[in-house]
Amino acid sequence: MYWLIYLLSSLLICSIIATINKKYYPEIYFLSFLIFITPAQIEISSTEYAPSLFTFLFNLLLEQNISLRPLRPLVITIPVSIVFIFIFRVFKRKFF
Repeated sequence: MYWLIYLLSSLLICSIIATINKKYYPEIYFLSFLIFITPAQIEISSTEYAPSLFTFLFNLLLEQNISLRPLRPLVITIPVSIVFIFIFRVFKRKFF
């Protein structure tokens, strides 16, 4: 239930963020949505997941634990999504 609420609120926030630049709206929307949605393990021994960006901020601000472990999934997700956007834009220019 909480993930559904989080997904819907992330969609709304990403829409607000993407309206900053109308020219690149789909790209900004897609990237910001992936940044908000990428999950990370809360602890190494548990199987529970949470959004990686907010897990990192929670650890940094409240637990005062400077660990980049929650950001590891973003290191994979962001470059792959940028490559996907680049391929999509090239494909769109060639065929449309």
